[in-house]
Amino acid sequence: MSKQNWRTIVTVILLIVAVIAFWNTFKLWTMTDTEQQAMQERDPGELLNLQQKAIRLGLDLQGGIHVVLRVKLEEMDAASRQDAVDRAIQVIRNRIDGLGVAEPGIQKQGNNRIIVDLPGYTDAERAEELIGQTALLQFKLLETISNANLVLVKVDSVIAAYEKARSGREADTTVADVKEQPVDRSEILAELMGDTTADSMGDTAVSDPFAFDETVGTDEEQNPLGSRLELALSNNRTSTNWPAYNVSKENKELIDRWLNLPQVQAIIPMDIQFCWSTRSDIRNNREVYTLYVVKRKVQFLGRFLENIAFGQDSYGGYVVNFTLSGDGAARFAQLTGANIDKPLAIALDDRIESAPFINSKIRKRGQITMGSSASIKDARNLEIVLKAGALPAPVEIIEKNVVGASLGADSISKGFLASVIGLALVLVFIGVYYRMSGIIADIGLIFNIFFLLSVMAGLGATLTMPGIAGIILTIGISVDANILIFERIREELRTGKTVRASIDAGYSRAFVAIFDSHVTTLITAGALFVLGSGPIKGFAVTLFWGVTISLYTAYVITKQIFDIRKKYRTLSI
Repeated sequence: MSKQNWRTIVTVILLIVAVIAFWNTFKLWTMTDTEQQAMQERDPGELLNLQQKAIRLGLDLQGGIHVVLRVKLEEMDAASRQDAVDRAIQVIRNRIDGLGVAEPGIQKQGNNRIIVDLPGYTDAERAEELIGQTALLQFKLLETISNANLVLVKVDSVIAAYEKARSGREADTTVADVKEQPVDRSEILAELMGDTTADSMGDTAVSDPFAFDETVGTDEEQNPLGSRLELALSNNRTSTNWPAYNVSKENKELIDRWLNLPQVQAIIPMDIQFCWSTRSDIRNNREVYTLYVVKRKVQFLGRFLENIAFGQDSYGGYVVNFTLSGDGAARFAQLTGANIDKPLAIALDDRIESAPFINSKIRKRGQITMGSSASIKDARNLEIVLKAGALPAPVEIIEKNVVGASLGADSISKGFLASVIGLALVLVFIGVYYRMSGIIADIGLIFNIFFLLSVMAGLGATLTMPGIAGIILTIGISVDANILIFERIREELRTGKTVRASIDAGYSRAFVAIFDSHVTTLITAGALFVLGSGPIKGFAVTLFWGVTISLYTAYVITKQIFDIRKKYRTLSI
């Protein structure tokens, strides 16, 4: 088979492959926003699959979120610091994969920073919660109501004294003594906890000795904390109350400040912990948070959970199901078997997700019951962070920028317009100046752009604004190769050679110059890709593949057409 036929077969095969690779991009780009929204509602997985197979748009084109995180290495021991950032990157990547972001950008910067780019994702609050959350899942038991109330009465007296002193009024002498005198933690622990300092498995709930059905205290001056608490957790089967209190949203910040006062912290027993609920809820037409009084001792760790998946219970509420195996199953069975009819607090980074009652011993399968105000997004978030695991060290967000979709749309519009105008001017100029040969070069140029977009779609590359600049530059490089060939052919025709000899000589003698220029450009593109980051890599990718394809179109596609023209007696060039 002749070389000409081989070139035709290879080009047809590549064209078919390019059409297949570009099809999903063409389908996505031609869909309206309404059609995409309908697909999202009908089958979110289908739209995500289409987006992942199409050319991905960068943060500067479709909008999104840019976050810079700092890993708090100073809070880790020296042995754990070595690969902490790399492990944090892997955990963050796993979490973001659960969000369904098509092409996230996650990279290390310096020794302790991580840059996260989420193109097309604009829910900044959810992204911040997932990325920055340490996600340490622990199971803890609630304190008994009697012991919790003893602590709350002491706390109330200290807060009352603090507020009196703060307002300039003279505090009661007895209360002031509680505030000012050194506190013996062991004596307070013995006084408040009694026999309950034994292992939590043996604790039993007792009725409230103060007989407060809804609040610990009613006088805001004498009981500033208790008067703002409403009992929120009770086991109807055993008629037992548990220390979980509703707090109005307006009072949450004030109570949080009170509980963090040094003098308050000093009288809280070491084995007791105050924890807020993960989110607010609506109770009696009010937005409230729940304040739990839990035992500090961790009864079970979330790392033992397996096969984590969110779902719904028989009442339509959202839950996160899990299984246990081996040592984890035995531990959880012991914990739940010894605490039937007691609430088990599920703490995520010291915030209580929920505190469901243990109805029976759980051996291999269980579920985390979400709060009544939890949405499917909340359940999905919990599933993601539990699957991804805990971060090896705390992180803080030091920079967060949200790029609006309108800015991205404007960039696409201007970039597309510039590309179309540039391409049109080049096509017209080449077609007029080189006549029929110029039209052949235009065909090769169109093939070049189409193959480039298909390669980017096939490789899952990300198109950025610098990437569009790379495409425009590729147009110039492709035209330049054809100009060198055409001028060589013209020179050969002027010497009196035949059309066949002029075409052969033109292509062969221009090859060295074209090959050298393309190779040096490829080396530059490779260096930009290896050493650059973000948008620079986008420019390098389009430049590299554009130059490579330009060499192919010039010496395969356009030469294929010129080989057909060798039998002509004159050449329009």
